[in-house]
Amino acid sequence: MAYELERHPRDLTLSSLDERGLVERAGADRGPLASHERAAPAAPAAAEAVRFEDVYEQHFEFVWRTLRLLGVQRGSIDDALQDTFGAIARQLPSFEGRSSMRTWVFGVAHKVAANHRRTHRRKAARLTPLDDSALSMELDPHARAEAREIGDLLVSFCEELDEGRRTVFVLGLLEDVPVGEIASLLGIPANTVYSRMRTLREGLRRKLEAREAKNG
Repeated sequence: MAYELERHPRDLTLSSLDERGLVERAGADRGPLASHERAAPAAPAAAEAVRFEDVYEQHFEFVWRTLRLLGVQRGSIDDALQDTFGAIARQLPSFEGRSSMRTWVFGVAHKVAANHRRTHRRKAARLTPLDDSALSMELDPHARAEAREIGDLLVSFCEELDEGRRTVFVLGLLEDVPVGEIASLLGIPANTVYSRMRTLREGLRRKLEAREAKNG
């Protein structure tokens, strides 16, 4: 049975994962770090000119997902998207290619999400339910209910994490960004990133197992 985190009204296709696949996607134990994971990839000699339109098309889905997982409330997502891509448009000329475009975009989205959380913080607020119309119409009613529940579970799991671990969860476990690049972004050893990924994977597994036990 398929699960979806959320779907923006733009009707982009987000990741659909079966329940076991979700855990596997969130960081299967890959064993000792390979040599290419121990350090961030070398920066290109010179960054090629990048068009804003291309960045928008290629990373819209990623930014949507990232903002939601970094704690931006459902009702504020459109404003946060506008703020993120506005900042990207302003800062794009200064992009030097020292990291991947996806990691750079994440950095912009991370700052925007932090600003939105500070502005709209509600310490005891419940998660905003997913809008039925935002879920794939290909799912039957039961599957859509499952998808909403899994989506809320992922957001809830992220809300329990500090900033550094949220970054590792989103980039390392959900987006498959290389460990070395995450380590460079956070300024921590690659093995620390790997250790956090394992801890986060187990935490998510426990969340899913608790959900299974609750639902029988």
